[in-house]
Amino acid sequence: MFAKNEENDKKSTSVLKKRKCIIEDVILKNNVKAEPLFVTFANGRPQESASLKGTLHWNTSHDRRRRHRRMFTVETPRLNYVGKNFGNETGTSFTNHTQFLGILDKATGKMRLMETSSFCAHPMLETASTTNYLFAKPHQSFTYDEKEEVITSAFGSKRAKQLVSHHKQYQVDAQNMSKAVNQAAESVSVKASELIDDSQEEESLVAILPECNREAGCPEDVYKLESIAPDSLLVYFEEFARNLLLEGKNHNPKWTSLCRELLARAKLEKDDENQVRLTCVALYVEYLLSFLRMKSRDLRYFRFNDNNMKGCPPKIKNHIMNEYTQHNHNQRFRTRQNEDSAFCCVLVMSLIANKYCLPVNTLLLSLGIPRDKLNLLMKVIGATYVAKSHSYELKIPLTKLRKPHKRRGYQKKMRL
Repeated sequence: MFAKNEENDKKSTSVLKKRKCIIEDVILKNNVKAEPLFVTFANGRPQESASLKGTLHWNTSHDRRRRHRRMFTVETPRLNYVGKNFGNETGTSFTNHTQFLGILDKATGKMRLMETSSFCAHPMLETASTTNYLFAKPHQSFTYDEKEEVITSAFGSKRAKQLVSHHKQYQVDAQNMSKAVNQAAESVSVKASELIDDSQEEESLVAILPECNREAGCPEDVYKLESIAPDSLLVYFEEFARNLLLEGKNHNPKWTSLCRELLARAKLEKDDENQVRLTCVALYVEYLLSFLRMKSRDLRYFRFNDNNMKGCPPKIKNHIMNEYTQHNHNQRFRTRQNEDSAFCCVLVMSLIANKYCLPVNTLLLSLGIPRDKLNLLMKVIGATYVAKSHSYELKIPLTKLRKPHKRRGYQKKMRL
C-alpha cells in the first residue's frame, strides 16, 4: 500500500513557465469548518492505487487557545495512522509557517488562496506483550533504580551484570504474594474465642486457674485443696512438717512472710492432722515462690541436685518443673502462662490455708509483683479487696469479671 521513501528523488526535467495572476480572494481557516490538508506519512508514501479515507477532528473546547488544534486519522486494513498539528508529534518542517493553496482560473487569470493545514501521520503501534516487567511499561515511568538496572544490564561490566542477575532472582512479586496470603487467610478457620486482645486478658487467665466452681454457695466449695495439692503430693512434706510442729523446730528465717504467716495459722488448728496438712501447704507455697524467683539462666540449665530450691523434696521439684516449665532441646524455660498459673496456685492455696483472707502487704512483700498485677490475679480468682482491713477476701458472691468493651472503629486482626 505504501512505497518506500526514496532519498534522492528524480528531478523533473520539465521547466515550469512563470505566469502572472491576480489574487482575487484569500480564504482563511475557520475553526468550525474543514480546510484543505497536506498529509505526509512518517514511514512511507501512498501508492497510486491506494484508496485511503481520512477523518479530520477538531477541538470543540471553549478555550480559544485549544480550538485551533486538529487531529487527522487514517484507517487501513493493517495499521491506523494519526497526525496532529499540536504537541511534539507534528513532524513537519512547516509547523511554524502558514501554507496556502492557490486555485487558478486560467480563463480570467485570477487566483484564490486558501489557508491549509499540514499533518505528518504516524502509525499507531500496540505495545508488544512481554514477560519482562522492565519492558511492560513506558520508560518514562521507570524509577531511578530500574533505569540503572537496564543500563547496567546493557553496558555494565561482567561483575555488575552478575549482581543484577542475582537481584532479579530474589525479587518477589508482591501481587502474587498478596494473593497467596489472602488464600492462606481464607483457608484458616479461627474461632472467635481464640482471638484474644489486651481487653480480654482476664478471660485468658481464667483458663489457667485451678478447678473452680463459681456457682458455689460458700467459699469452701469454690476451690478444693485436693484438686490443687493432693495428699499424694503433700505427703513428701509430712516428715518435715511434723518436725516443725511436734519437735518445735524453728522455721528458716529466709522464708517469705507469707509462708511464716501460713505456718502460724496452721498451729492454731485444733486437729493435729489439719495442722500437719496446712503446714505442708505452707511449705509447698514457699517452694513455689522459690521457683518463681529463679532466673531464666538457672531454669535453662536446671539440675535436680543443684542448690536451687534447696531443701525441697526431689519429687516436689520434679512435679513443679513438669507442671510450670517447658522443655526443649535439653533446656527448660518458663512462659508467661506458666508463671501466671504458678502465682494463681500460690494465691488459691494461701487463701484456703489462711481462712480465705490474705493481707495485701504480705502478698506484695512475698510475691514480688506490682499491685496492678496482684489486683488482676485476685480478680480472676474471685477475691474481693476490703479497704477496711487492707486485705483480699474470698467470699460469696465472687468478684465478677468485667466484660471487655467494644471499641468503635476497632477490628481484630489475625496474624499468620
